[in-house]
Order: sequence, then structure tokens, then C-alpha cells
Amino acid sequence: MTTSPVDEHRVETRIEVEETVFIEVLASTGNSPGNVIMCNSLDLSANGIQVVVDDEISAGSILRLCLDLKNQEPIFLVGEIMWKRPDPDSAGYRLGFLLFESDGTDIQRWKELMAELLAQPVPRPDGYS
Repeated sequence: MTTSPVDEHRVETRIEVEETVFIEVLASTGNSPGNVIMCNSLDLSANGIQVVVDDEISAGSILRLCLDLKNQEPIFLVGEIMWKRPDPDSAGYRLGFLLFESDGTDIQRWKELMAELLAQPVPRPDGYS
């Protein structure tokens, strides 16, 4: 795990980590199943998540997310896609989600987990203190 400093429009420290994220792009109804895509995170913060997806999703979309974190129970969140750009490392897209404080989600547990992770010392290369 590494942290990245503030850059561009970021106001929080990000944790660069690859975790599995499920995005509900179409909610299920009584007549049709929903549509969920699986992707990976690039970085995480208390109020946002950056992911890489194969298919384009419109900025401004408000979607349900499920993070499948290692050694943790799944975390259910709601977020809005604030920005979208082509991924330089694939044919997909990078999406930046702003997480909402929303009833029926695990936002409080998410913020507590991010605080714990940010409090951990960042590993440094030998010879640095």
C-alpha cells in the first residue's frame, strides 16, 4: 500500500491499492435483472474511489458500489461519477467516484477503515527514515 500526495483537484490523501469493485449500472426491476460490472480500484480515499472499467459510463451517474476488500466484509456504498477519462494503460476508462453519505450504506464503516489505513506507517525503501 502506498499513499499519494494531493495533486490536481484532490483534497485528500489517496491510498493506491487494487481492490475488486462491483458497480450496479442498471438496477433490477420486477421484470428484468440488474446489470453489474466488475472492475478494479486504482486508489481509495475517505470520500472517493478511482476505478478502471472496460465500458464507458457517463459522468454524473449516481450508482451503487460494492467493494470486495481483502480480509473485510463487503462494503456497500453510493457514489457519483465526477469525471471520466480514457485509461492510458488499457482500452477502458478511468472513473472518479465521489462517495455519498447515504442511509442504507456502509459509508461510516468505510470512513473508519480509511482512517485506519491512513494511520498505518508507509513502508519506505532501505536507507530512508
